[in-house]
Amino acid sequence: MLRDGVLAAVLLALVLVDGRNDDRPAGVLVVIVVGIAALVWRRTLPLLALGVTGSALCLATVLGGAASGGLAASLIGVYSAIAWGRRFAGTMAALVEIVAVAVVVAVQTGDWADGDVLGVSALLAIAVAAGFAVESRRSAIREASDRAERAEQTRELEAARRVAEERLRIARELHDVLGHHVAVIGVQAGVAEMLLATDTDAARTALVHVQDAAESVLSELGALVEVLRETDDDLRAAPAQGMSVLDRLLDDVRSTGLALDVHVSGEEQPLAPVVDLTAFRVIQEALTNAHKHGSGRAQLLLAWTSPSLTIEITNPLAATPQVGRPDGGHGLVGMRERVASVGGAVLAASDGTVYRVSVVLPTLPPPATPAVIGAP
Repeated sequence: MLRDGVLAAVLLALVLVDGRNDDRPAGVLVVIVVGIAALVWRRTLPLLALGVTGSALCLATVLGGAASGGLAASLIGVYSAIAWGRRFAGTMAALVEIVAVAVVVAVQTGDWADGDVLGVSALLAIAVAAGFAVESRRSAIREASDRAERAEQTRELEAARRVAEERLRIARELHDVLGHHVAVIGVQAGVAEMLLATDTDAARTALVHVQDAAESVLSELGALVEVLRETDDDLRAAPAQGMSVLDRLLDDVRSTGLALDVHVSGEEQPLAPVVDLTAFRVIQEALTNAHKHGSGRAQLLLAWTSPSLTIEITNPLAATPQVGRPDGGHGLVGMRERVASVGGAVLAASDGTVYRVSVVLPTLPPPATPAVIGAP
């Protein structure tokens, strides 16, 4: 608004120093000053400024001739109505003013083909064109800014989503890493406490299992932290736990006192790395829960088929219900999320005597056998 005030002051000064003011009626100068003053609001109230400047020009012309400052104010009003106002309303108002000014000038001169009529109309048309050009450029800049802002918001939302997914993945890994080994430590420590006074060899063996489990926790936590520090290339190259170390997991589970039967059917199929790790974590979590909440026995079934691997863990429930069944904690929730993320399915339910966890995971298609050229 300050710049518009300066513009109005400059035009007013030009009008006041015009040497032809002595030949004009006093009312003309007053009308022109009012029209020029309206330019102060040409950005905030462009239609009002247009109406005042146009009316001032027409009235000054009727009263005895408009100064050049009045025409300049009208031109700026037309330009501002389109450049700073709503396009349709500004255009309509500008057209009305062009017609009104042309009519007034033609009436005063008595000739529609008079040079003043054509000249004023041409100048107003140029002001309209300039307003359209500036408004179009401003709209293009505004649209580009809006697109950039939306893109930035999309990037921020995507970054937040990835952070949330990473936090969830880390939480699952920590739960899986700690849950099994802490359960082993708790059981073996209890065994050692009970046998310390009566069977020192058995107690020592239990303490060795405690030590092994603690070292495994530290090792896996260290590996997890190292993975978090690695770059994407290092992460793809880093080996992860999976079905290749399943036998070691089963030995650890049996060492805690869980009587475990394992049955495998079908021919082992290739698994994607993330599915391989998921299968291992599912078995680890389910057997840990079976030991914590069951009666001391469990059965693991691995059924390999071409399109899928079915993992089923069943265990009789303890005679005395225990607090914190797996279906009410974070373990099963994390298992469902992990399995769903690789396109698998989980079914966990109890019939009152046996708790069953069944998981189906996709396998990779077997590699195609290359055709032998010339074979019959």
